[in-house]
Amino acid sequence: MTGRWDFDVAVVGGGPGGSAAAAALARRGHAVVQIEKTTFPRFHIGESQLPWLNGVLAEIGATEAVAAAGFVQKWGAAFGAGDADIERYADFARAPEVPEPQTVQVPRERFDQVLLDHAAACGATVKQHCQARRAKFDPDGVDLTYETADGGEATLRVGAVVDASGRYGFLARTFGQRNSDPELRNIAVHRQYENVPRRDGRRAGDIRIFTRADGGWFWLIPISDRVMSVGVVLPQTAYRAVAAGRPEDTLDAVTRATPNVAALLANANAVSEARFEADYSYLHSLQAGDRFVLVGDAGAFLDPIFSTGVLLAMQSGVEAAAAISAGLRDGDLSARRFRAFERQVVRRYRHFRRLVVGFYDPAFRDLFLSPSSRLGLFEAVLSTLAGNWRPSWSIRWRLWLFFALVRIQRHVALAPRHLEATSAAASRTFLEPAGDPSSPRLAETGDGRT
Repeated sequence: MTGRWDFDVAVVGGGPGGSAAAAALARRGHAVVQIEKTTFPRFHIGESQLPWLNGVLAEIGATEAVAAAGFVQKWGAAFGAGDADIERYADFARAPEVPEPQTVQVPRERFDQVLLDHAAACGATVKQHCQARRAKFDPDGVDLTYETADGGEATLRVGAVVDASGRYGFLARTFGQRNSDPELRNIAVHRQYENVPRRDGRRAGDIRIFTRADGGWFWLIPISDRVMSVGVVLPQTAYRAVAAGRPEDTLDAVTRATPNVAALLANANAVSEARFEADYSYLHSLQAGDRFVLVGDAGAFLDPIFSTGVLLAMQSGVEAAAAISAGLRDGDLSARRFRAFERQVVRRYRHFRRLVVGFYDPAFRDLFLSPSSRLGLFEAVLSTLAGNWRPSWSIRWRLWLFFALVRIQRHVALAPRHLEATSAAASRTFLEPAGDPSSPRLAETGDGRT
């Protein structure tokens, strides 16, 4: 207890962003309570992680706990066409400014449990099956009222609140405005399967992405030795054209219309229900205010094509913890104190958004799926795909040049126009193992194309 307050900080939400903030604050010696409305473990989407997450895990002391969980190792990502013999391998070991290229694929119910337990081990008081209801702010603190596990109500006096409640937006609904991104209004349908073929060797744990001519794309993520998460993301207009009643029916219909995915799922067995997600990207108009900050999806959500969700959430969590800790030390938890935090969150979001929006541009896909690696342009993109949100000038000018070429590709074919490919052009179905990226042929060509 802190004297003036029951806790220095209340963290609303038990996901990765909330647990990162709670662990970081507790490790700095602050009294922290973390309030989660569900009882863990619980299902959540967002299974594929990025190498730059390793630094965040190290910062909150969770590296060993995550390693001990034995999650599937991920070394890269394969991007291919859904109806043609085209695939580009993004090997994180080739990415500049990525010190630890190996990351993990996770069942989020287990991963989030590991992080929540770690926050508790660091000293946070964790309250599950308790939902935050109201927050009353005054110059000296915050009265946070929550529904207890037995259905009653309790109120805590705290110095600051971290809203890590996800898209629910406990405080975000009251303060500021959620601004949807008109260029990223997509729909996702997903399900888990067993008996889906996967690569041999080091690539067995890598995510595979298959593009569609309607701008959509499939993911296949091995989240355990047996289970594969499979989902499709479609632009809103494309989804309306194929929606077939239940989520299961829609996913089956889109799978049948995507030959390379259909081939991989030919003998698969569904082991979960199909779920629907409105993957509408957004950035909140503010990320902090007097005595509060927003973390993770409460403040921003970005289309999942490049698996940035957990990294964005946890990075913002540790940065929020640092800002609040400094504010507690100096006796200043005003909105002004959090301006640098806000700028960093927005800057990082926009950095990744540029590539995400680009991916839905056919010209971007044409160049990205092409084997050329001149001037290190592909490696610059690969560094960002690995989670590098603080690129050096060497990376930044190459990204600028890559996007300049994308603009040219819209008018002049610098690379083959892959979206013109049809299923008739596909000579095989991606069922065959493509070999390890360290094999002589792949190392020699330097692009991982199969």
